[in-house]
Amino acid sequence: MTTLVEITDFDDFTSIVMDDGKANALSFDMLSALNAALDQAEAAGKCIVLAGRPGRFSAGFDLTVMAKQDADTLRLLRSGADLALRLFDAPVPVVGAVSGHAIAMGALL
Repeated sequence: MTTLVEITDFDDFTSIVMDDGKANALSFDMLSALNAALDQAEAAGKCIVLAGRPGRFSAGFDLTVMAKQDADTLRLLRSGADLALRLFDAPVPVVGAVSGHAIAMGALL
């Protein structure tokens, strides 16, 4: 499995970069990886820079889950909303380094 999120600690900030090799869809695995990276970044106590690889920030929620319109869809929506609230209420500044598409939930991040 590919590493979905790379976290790098710099002197003045912590970088979190999403890269699923495709559109950086917010799947359950991506959301879990982002939350784990945020745990680590918040513990460092520095500004967080959230990015995608060049040309791709995030295409939003995983459409394979969204198309099902079932309990998993609701769970994904809730997990994404929880992530958005976590970023909004983070104990350190969070900066979005968006150098590509940011669609739907990706734009909300």
